[in-house]
Amino acid sequence: MDQEDIRRFIRRMSIQIWEKLDEENKPVIIGLNSKGYAMGKEIARHLTELLSHDVPVHEFMVRDTPSNNTLPDCSDRHVILVDDVIFSGRTMFEAISIICKTYEPALIQTLVLIDRGHRKYPIKADLVGRSTPTKVGEHIEVMLSDDRPGKVILFKNT
Repeated sequence: MDQEDIRRFIRRMSIQIWEKLDEENKPVIIGLNSKGYAMGKEIARHLTELLSHDVPVHEFMVRDTPSNNTLPDCSDRHVILVDDVIFSGRTMFEAISIICKTYEPALIQTLVLIDRGHRKYPIKADLVGRSTPTKVGEHIEVMLSDDRPGKVILFKNT
């Protein structure tokens, strides 16, 4: 995938989110770790254009200590969890568990750029840019930055 592919996937997923939004439940985007946050900011930019109002984006470092890592109020909100790649489902599962221990969201939607398959946790991505089944020894490197989407590279462990 190159930069234009990533932009197209993010734009398409943003429209799919917009189509499902309920006026009563204001959306909040939570980007998981730095790459999910970079993607979340792009999605928020597209949603802001579609909704004509700002959509908040928060970075959540899943494995950080709770004192260094805060979440916005997610009660009665349409929560959009964003990550670059889903593999085992562990990161997404941990984030959902933490959110649901404290808040009662109206809806949680999961969004990923790449779905690698191989789930160990009962998590399904609601919106997927591209499904790319990989072998266990392969990895996918997503290069994203806060200022623009980058590229995706598939490589094998050596």
